[in-house]
Parts: sequence; C-alpha cells; structure tokens
Amino acid sequence: MGGDFLRAKWRSSWLVLVLALVISLAGSLPIFAAEIIILHTNDVHSRIESHIPQGAEAEQGGRVRVATLIEEIRDMYGKDKVLLLDAGDAIHGMNIDNLFGGLPSIQIMNAMGYDAFTLGNHEFNYGQEVLTERILDANFRTLAANVMKDDGSLFAGYSGLVKEVNGVKVGIIGLVAEETPIVTHPKNVEGLTFYDPIAMAKQTAAILRPDVDILIALSHLGYAKDVELAEALPELDVIVGGHSHTRLNVPREVNGVIIAQAHEYANDLGFLYLEVEDKQIVAHEGFLIPVTADIEKHAGVQSIIDHWNEQLQARLDNVVGSSNISWDGERASVRTQETNLGNLVADVIRDAVEADIAVTNGGGIRASIHAGEIRVADIYNTLPFDNSLVVVEMMGMDILEALEHSVRLLPEQNGAFLQVSGITFEVDPNGLPGGRVINAKVGENRLATSGYYTVATNDFLAAGGDGYDSFMNATLVAETGIMLRDVMVDYIAERGVVEAPEGGRILILE
Repeated sequence: MGGDFLRAKWRSSWLVLVLALVISLAGSLPIFAAEIIILHTNDVHSRIESHIPQGAEAEQGGRVRVATLIEEIRDMYGKDKVLLLDAGDAIHGMNIDNLFGGLPSIQIMNAMGYDAFTLGNHEFNYGQEVLTERILDANFRTLAANVMKDDGSLFAGYSGLVKEVNGVKVGIIGLVAEETPIVTHPKNVEGLTFYDPIAMAKQTAAILRPDVDILIALSHLGYAKDVELAEALPELDVIVGGHSHTRLNVPREVNGVIIAQAHEYANDLGFLYLEVEDKQIVAHEGFLIPVTADIEKHAGVQSIIDHWNEQLQARLDNVVGSSNISWDGERASVRTQETNLGNLVADVIRDAVEADIAVTNGGGIRASIHAGEIRVADIYNTLPFDNSLVVVEMMGMDILEALEHSVRLLPEQNGAFLQVSGITFEVDPNGLPGGRVINAKVGENRLATSGYYTVATNDFLAAGGDGYDSFMNATLVAETGIMLRDVMVDYIAERGVVEAPEGGRILILE
C-alpha cells in the first residue's frame, strides 16, 4: 500500500489511496484495538511557503500545503485519532523567520494544531532569550529531555509529554542533538549542558513507560543515532526522527522499534498508522505523502504568511546586482567540494578585511542563487545565520589542522567542510588522518607551518564552532560586528554584475 501511495501522481490519487487505507485497515481492526495516526515533519527549516528546488519546474513542499493534507486526514480519520509531531529544525532558515526570531513558523504551527515539538540544533541560533520566547508563544509542548541549565532545570521546561489519542495513552520524549554546542554559536548555549540523549531517554522512559500504552521518542539526533537509540531502548515503540534529513519512504524496524523520518523542507508529510491493543502495536503501516503543487494551499496558513511577508518585503525586495550564471549552494555540494558560490562567499569575506586567507563553513551556506537579478532576499536565504565577520591571526600549523578537520569525513557531507579564498590545496581522501591535505599554498607560496597569517572568517568558526579547536589558538585581530550577509550585499551592490571567481582551490585526488 505504501509503495502504491508513493507512486501516486495526482492529489486525487492520494486521496483515493488514503481513503482505501482507512477502509481496509479499519476492516481488519481487532475488536479491542484502537487506531492512531501519527503525522510528522522534520527539518522544515522555515519552509512555510512552497519552493522550487534547483532544476525543478513546479513548486513543492511548504507548511502551507502540508496544512491542507493534515486537515483532510483529520477529516478522514477524526481529529481524536491524529497526533501531529515535529522533530526539530523548524523555525530557522528562511528570511521570513530569521528576521522575526522564528515567530512566523510558531504561529503557523499553532494554526496547524501541532501536539509536540522537539528542539533542533538550529532553534538555538536565535539565542536562549529569543528561543525561550518562542517556546512560550507555542500552543504545543516543546520537549528536550537532555538539555539542562546550570541550576539543573530543563531548558525547555519539559522532557516528555503524556497525551491521550483515541483512548490510548501516548508518551512522547523529546531528544536534542548532543553536538548542538558545536553547530551553533557557543554564546547561544552558554550555561546549558547537552547530555547523552540515550542515557536521558532511558531515565525519562523509566518514568513514563508504566503510565502509557505506547512510548514515542521525538528525536533530533539523526538516523544513525536513532538506530542506536532503538537498540538501547527496546521499551520504545516508535522513533520519529530528524536532523539527518533522511528520506525513509517506509518506516524501518530496529530491535522491534519503528523508526520514521520525513526528509526535509516539508517536501513530504510522514504518515504512520498504528493499531494498538493491550499496550502493544499489533499492526502498522507507514509512508511519505509527497507535498506537490497539486495540493491546495491552506487559506488560514496563507493569511499568516501574507501578514509576515508584508513586514518582510520592504527590507528584502531591493535588487542589488545581477549575474549571468547560477551559483551552487546546494547542501550536497558545499559540504563536499568547492563551489562557485562557496568561492564567492570566501572572496567576499577576504576582500572586506584584506586578509591573507578566508574560510567559511559549507554548512553556513543554505541556498543556491539563480541567474538573473540578485535581491537582498537571495543573499539572506543563502546566508541565513546571524554570523559576523571576524579576523584572527593564526600559525600555519593551525591553519593546516583546520584544513584537515574540514576534509576528515570525505566523501560524506559535512557542514564543517571549508570554502576558501587565498589558499589552495590538494586532498587525498585515502590518506591517513592528519595527512590528507597536501601542497597547501597561500598565493604562490607554500603554507609555512611556523608562519603567521591573517585569516578572515565568521564569528561561529572563530569561536570554535563546528569543532574547529584550532581557532582557539588564534589571536583576535578584529571583531567587526558586521553581519556576513550584509557584507555580501554591499560587495554585490558595489560591482553590479557578479562574475564567477577563479576556481581550482580544492583539488580532491582520485
């Protein structure tokens, strides 16, 4: 059934198939079993509106269309049978959220009737004060069992939730990525401790399990960690995951635990049907519902979007330049290799302060820029984080260590992969750790390990973000306080037409 569903092309087809699922599963339901529908999203990254991915022709995704699906599924099954969950990285990523502290997404999630949400690492990008306000603005429960303040209290206020769904007591535990302190600015998590999520899940499960019929982990840990979690906690029934942007077309069972994840950007809505009897899941069916342009936009959600877009438009509509080429900021590209957009961003950083070298993490580049006019909005989408420009002085040996850290996971995608300017080097992916980077040159000269160089970067990396401990040995030269995205706006506005920068900076050997 799930496979047939995923192959459905038109909206009418999926409606027929879901209705068929309702009828067929209801017909086989044991006399004393109860049915529950879990609808789930993850890693939406502020895609409240539909979007056109690079190379695609039609819109897809967005909470504005997901809301329509959710409403129709609730009508099919009954609201009391549906549980709506989000597994984090929901309220940061696009201009409409970034410039208003994530409030637009929270208002939309309120309107959609979410039941629970766990914090993703990117929720912390706003800092604790703003994030606390957003938690209070939410009409749904925010869960984070493994994030605590210095005084021992839970940052989000709740580790778990017990909710009755169609007469079934459902326990939900929220888990946040343990590496959050190195993938957000350190100042955003000062005074917080991110404990081992598996250990904290065990503690919370021991409290909740006796009082519930089924137990769910709402996890922003990534699929690999979810597998570890399932192996360590067979007392869980379901893990609804996020963080790794994994597309699980159908749920996977590990150690008797059902694991589900719905890719990214609200391009799909996760659908998991459970039959529960005597605190056991006796049957289940799950799949992803593609969020295509054939699904109508939800009028109520669209009205919220329209309100916030009015606030946003005056700031972002200004055209600052143009280009005859497309600029590659796709996740799979900037996290594994140099790209023309990565080179441009690094050049902008170096040019602004006339440093010897500039580096910026690929994970900080979040969108491509299409050929044609370039607006402030395009630049803000590409560089959505509130990162400022910093200049440090580093020894060559520390720069080399940073380059090794950058390429250590190749060919895996890695947000710490550096886009560079003023330096070139070769990478042997098969080399021993610490010896993968060779022939590093600054300009025409070989990098001197005992020499000193000025390095321009963003404040995230300068503070040791993404695990760059080598930056902690650097001497601060200038902390400009100027936002990187604004530096790029000025750079493009000054030139008018942006040409492709020189490439060949990072040569990855076969």
